[in-house]
Order: sequence, then C-alpha cells, then structure tokens
Amino acid sequence: MNQKVYSGDATRIVIKGLVPTSTHIPFGTEIAGMYFDGYPQIVKEAGSQPEYEVKAEKDLMVHMRDGLRLAVDVYRPRTEGEKFPAILAWGIWGKDVQEAVRWQADKPQAYYDSPFWDGTLEAGNFLYTVPRGYVHVIPDPRGVGNSECDKQPLHDGSGVSANAYIFDVLLKKEDIYDLIEWIAAQPWCDGNVGMMGPSAYSAAQIEIGANPPPQLKALHPDANPVGTGHHFHGIYDTLFYHILMGRHGNDSSFPVSNRVYTVQRPHLLDLLPEDELQALLEEALNHPDIKYNSKWYSYLRYPMKNAYVFDSLLSSFHPRPGQDRIFQSPEIEKIRLPIYLGTPWNFRLYVAGSFESYEHVGTPPQHKKLIVYPPGEAARPYTEYHDETLRWFDYWLKGIDTGILDEPPIKLFVMGINKWRFESEWPLARTQWEKLYLHPGGRLSSAGVERGAAPECFTQPAPYLDPTVYCLSYTTEPFTEVTEISGPLALYLDAAIDHVDTNWIVDLVLITAEGGRQLLSNGWLKAGHRVLDESRSRPYEPVHPQQDPVPVSPGKVERYAIALLSTACVFRQGDRMELVIRNQDDVLSRSGTWGVYMLPFMTTVTHEIHFGGSHLLIPRIPADSNQHSRIP
Repeated sequence: MNQKVYSGDATRIVIKGLVPTSTHIPFGTEIAGMYFDGYPQIVKEAGSQPEYEVKAEKDLMVHMRDGLRLAVDVYRPRTEGEKFPAILAWGIWGKDVQEAVRWQADKPQAYYDSPFWDGTLEAGNFLYTVPRGYVHVIPDPRGVGNSECDKQPLHDGSGVSANAYIFDVLLKKEDIYDLIEWIAAQPWCDGNVGMMGPSAYSAAQIEIGANPPPQLKALHPDANPVGTGHHFHGIYDTLFYHILMGRHGNDSSFPVSNRVYTVQRPHLLDLLPEDELQALLEEALNHPDIKYNSKWYSYLRYPMKNAYVFDSLLSSFHPRPGQDRIFQSPEIEKIRLPIYLGTPWNFRLYVAGSFESYEHVGTPPQHKKLIVYPPGEAARPYTEYHDETLRWFDYWLKGIDTGILDEPPIKLFVMGINKWRFESEWPLARTQWEKLYLHPGGRLSSAGVERGAAPECFTQPAPYLDPTVYCLSYTTEPFTEVTEISGPLALYLDAAIDHVDTNWIVDLVLITAEGGRQLLSNGWLKAGHRVLDESRSRPYEPVHPQQDPVPVSPGKVERYAIALLSTACVFRQGDRMELVIRNQDDVLSRSGTWGVYMLPFMTTVTHEIHFGGSHLLIPRIPADSNQHSRIP
C-alpha cells in the first residue's frame, strides 16, 4: 500500500538564511554556461550613485480628469533647480504604511521565517532610489486613505463588481495616466517616468502599459500576478482573500477610505435575476465544500460581510472567461513599453502570471527581460534587488548604458545548487522533454510500466471528519550524475474516483542525498474542469477552459492533464525527485495557518491511480550544454 500521511511542514518552501546579493561581471566577460553566486550584472557604465538627501512632501492633493483628488506622497532629492526622472509606485495598500521603510529598510523580515513579514509593504525603498537621483512617488488610489472617491470599497451597487473593483477603481487606468502626466509636469521632474513594485504595484503597470502616456518610459512589474489565465485549474484559492483581509502572514488588511460611504454590496445581488441568484446560492450552500466549512458558508449567508468573497466564491461554481479580472489581462499583447518582469519560484500568485506575461507581452524582444528569484516571497519591506531595478531605470530614464541590455534577457536562480545563470528564452531551446512514468510501489522512472500492473489508491476522508491529509508519492532512484530540470512541467494522470468530483493537488520535491526536502513546484486541477482547450494547450502546458464543470462518472478512468508551475533545479548525485499526489492542503501546517491553502474538498473520496500511461513530463537540460563541470 503506497498511501502515506502528508505533512505541509515536511518540505521547505523557502531557502532559509539566503540573502540576495549581486555579482558584478566586467563587460566582455564570457558568461555562456556560467553559474554565479549572486544575481549576475554585466557592468558597462557605473550607475547612479547616492548623492542627495531625501525630502518628503506628504498628502499633496492632485486633481484627476473627473475632478476627484488623490492624496500623493512625493519623496525627492533635497535640492533646488534640478530635475530628475521619477518612479511611480501605484498600489492598493495605502501610502502611509509604506513609511515603515524608514525604520525597517535595514531590518527586512524574511517570508515564512519571520512572524512580522507584511506583504503589503511593497512600494519600494525611497531611501535607496531618491539619494541616487530619482523622485519616488506613492499615491493613495481613490477610495483609500485621504484620497477622494465616488465608489465604496468594494461595491456600492452602481455597477462595479467586487471582482472588478481593484482594476476599475483602485487601479483605474485614467487615474494612473493623469498622475503620470502631473508628475512629468512638476518642476522637479525631467519628464521621464518609470513604474516599479510587486504584486498589486505590478498589476497597475500591466493595466496602464497597453495605453500609456508618452512620459511613461519603462516598467518593472516585479512578482507579477497578472497573466493570460492559461493556468486556470478550477479550485477556489483562498489566498487572495487572506491577503485582502490581513490573514496572510503578518499582512496588513486592505485599507479603506477615511471618508464615509455607503455599505458594501456584492455585484451579483444586482446583476442576476432573483430566481437565478437563489438557484446559484442554493447550489453553493448545499455543496459540501461550503456546507461543512462554516467560515465560507458564512460569507455566502451574509453577503454584506465581504462583497469580494461573496462574488468570487459564488462565481467559482460556474466560472467564465475573464471573470477573475484580477489575475487576467486582456491587453498584455498590446504592451510595447520596455518591461522587466520578475517572479520568485514556487509562489503560485506570481510564477504563472510572470511567465505568461513574458511570453505574450508585445514589447520588442530586445526590450523585455525576466528575473526569477529564489523560492518564496521576497522580504518586506520591499527593498531587495533595488540595484538591479535602478540599472534598468538608469538605462531607460537617464540614458546611462549600464550594460543591462547587453545581458541575455533571462536571469534565473537555480535551486539545488542555489546559484544564478543567464538564459536566452523560455522554455530553453536545448530542452529534452522526457516522460517519467508512475510505477506501482511509488517509483518514478523513464522506463515503461509492465502491462497488467494493478492500480494504487488513496482515500481522503472529509477533513471535518479527519483533518489528516493522505497522499501517494512517486520517487526516482538516486541520480547517478548531475541532472538539471528547468522549464514548465505537466502531469498526465490516468485515474478513477468514486465521486463526481475531487481536487488534484501535486507537489514536485527535491530530496537531497542528506534527506532534506525542498519544494520545487505545484500543480492543481479540479476534476470537473479536466476538459482540455486543445487550441491553446501544449504538451508541457495543458490549458483548461473556464466553463461549467463536467461531472466525473464514478469508477471511470479519466485522463487528467495538470499543469505545474515552471521550475529550475540541479539534482546532484544521490539526490532524488519526488512527485506527491493529494487532494487537500495541510491547513494545520505553517502555510495553512498563514492562509496559503486551497478551499478544502469536504467529501470523502477514494482516488485510484492507473499505470501505463500516467507520467510526468519534465524538461531535462543536457549536462554538456550547461558545462556542469563548472559547478563547484
């Protein structure tokens, strides 16, 4: 029997104690196949140096085109008569809390390993940018803090859905456009503006990037959550709710206006006819995932409790294309501005969005770049990699040839050896796609499976009856030579269940020769959304349409194509690769208590894995192409 107990705390999701540093490379140095201890930078001309003190101007009230005023903080060099390029950090978390960088810039709080990591501190370190000759601008969008607003977060019944509120109000394109024009016209600005910041601050850049004002010259959407929607999997992800409500790590909760507005009201209460609304509600409230989980049941029973949760959770039962506007952009291909995307490995809000954006953005190839950081979120306040950020803006806003465009377009952190490397494309052109087959007894091998192999199963009890998470796992033999797996992955699983639906959740894990465990990637798929979009799918990237779920016939063997997040890892001799298959997240783990979990599947289900065709498609990188002999 291969069934095992799964623990979310048994596998590392970050690399503890890793402090990001840069490695300077003289211009003209050979870089092909080279690994570096820090993120590599080809140095051509010296970039901006610290010369100025910081002058802060708080709560400047700036008029938008509709007459409404936004409260804006400006941090600029303390000098008169000089003009500087500006960096705009437009997010949703409130400008005043970003002041914490003043006393925390030298005390960054690591993700997962610090109880004080607060993901909302994302506007950047103006103590780094301003002394180097930049103006750093941080506004409160309409509806936040002292900015004026004509709509109540998250909805006031006037036709803006809770799900669209983030883009249509907080990240309103017209407001971003108007503020950039205002910045460029100020006596302290030379007319050149860039944008920076992760997550929500990144989403604002994708939103304005398709139709930018002429003064906006370059983007740096770091840890970008917005993509094409190709990684839709149908399982309701509670993480975004926990981020908004301050339940992710030590996150601050979503800030609202200091002014008084009407009560929040979910969009679906006004959008749907009464009979349709009641039918949808009855279906959701009687679904075990909701009925036996009082937290989420409560949000549907009391719609005014949280408009976003009511709309997004109820809509998840019958998803439609573009419904989750937060994580999909219809205009990525229209962006032409120079763009430098970033993402950490194995953090689900960012990996898919950043790689999808990098592939589909309309920016000329020579003007787009991607950096992939070590796994997990960056420390907060957001102060890391700022030297890399200014190398980008020095080139595009100041005309300093720092060498950043002489580098290959991708630089990525490689797990397993914890080093950095340049690359020219993704997936890598030298990839050798290989199938690793699942074998009885928990083996994972490129060898085929003998005919007639009996299936294996695991039974997951409804978690309100037993919170233990069960799984099946499949592991390779120890590697006999250094092996790299870098690129997108997909699991093709032939399986039967004894119910009409389930959640499939898979982990890819590095098991070191010493027994350490490092998470490399995850994948998810609700069984009811197993239908493939053949026109958009590729072998390494199965795509599922956003539509009504299709119930599974109990006992019938189905093919489930599960996309995993891209990864990069070098396995040393003695290391092994493990594939874990389950249907629950461990809500009692550290990640679970931090609000990082998928909505639990609240029905007991037996999962039967069939062998012969079940396989993991991996991107193996030939050893000689990477010159692995250079790995110390």
